Amino acid sequence: MGSVRGTIAFETIRIGHLEVSSQVFALVHEIQGLALSSTGNSGILGLSFPSIASIPLSAGSSLLENILSPFDEQNRFFAFKLGRSSLQDASSSFSFGELDPAIASDLSMFWFMPVSKAGADAYNYWKLPLRSLRINNTTFSVSLPLVPGTTTQIAVLDTGTTLILGPTRDVDAFWRTVDNEGATRKNKMTGLWEVRCDRGISVSFLLGDQGHEHPFPINPADINWKDGGEGEGWCMGGVQANDGVNSGDWLLGDVFLRVCTSLTVLPAE
Repeated sequence: MGSVRGTIAFETIRIGHLEVSSQVFALVHEIQGLALSSTGNSGILGLSFPSIASIPLSAGSSLLENILSPFDEQNRFFAFKLGRSSLQDASSSFSFGELDPAIASDLSMFWFMPVSKAGADAYNYWKLPLRSLRINNTTFSVSLPLVPGTTTQIAVLDTGTTLILGPTRDVDAFWRTVDNEGATRKNKMTGLWEVRCDRGISVSFLLGDQGHEHPFPINPADINWKDGGEGEGWCMGGVQANDGVNSGDWLLGDVFLRVCTSLTVLPAE
């Protein structure tokens, strides 16, 4: 978890044909633990809910609120699709208030699910109940949730996270379940799970409220994640353990989000 120090400033922000005047933002002078320069990024544009904004709401509304305010309620959304390549990928897409016609022509093509407030009094992150996992046609039950006030585990959708991160207990059990003739191992040096690069694993996440669940399959190429490095036929696993997720039980990063075009609607409240 990183931190920044700076001052509050205002600027006209333009994204495509959209413009917001006097948008409040943080002009950062000191950065700790974020390593932005090493990733080629000069800043972060957060698209979570205003309740977790570091800048006081009294100073101004978030960019997400301001940029979507001119749209009618049906079009108060942003949509994105992540390309498969780690390099620049022409199939990637991001839009506010409209669909990319190359990907979808109508909102009826999407499967809608209500996001969860679990663990908070107001919406904060894009969170969904996680019911179970399915591994090679076998249902894998997850452990009890750590988020207070809910009976099911909570998954946070996060494009700022590369992998799928979950509780150590569940992730260790996950890799032991998919192991077959030495196809997986836990690297003693890094503590990370690895899988044979030529091993195909069928995994899906069952998300949503009870009675309205929907399975989301992961591309096998992301379960044995070659972009994370490979050696002697071993690839980094796309699912890793992290018990420091304070907003939910799981973080579903790019490995998960690449499987679908995501459309997130800002609630009217």
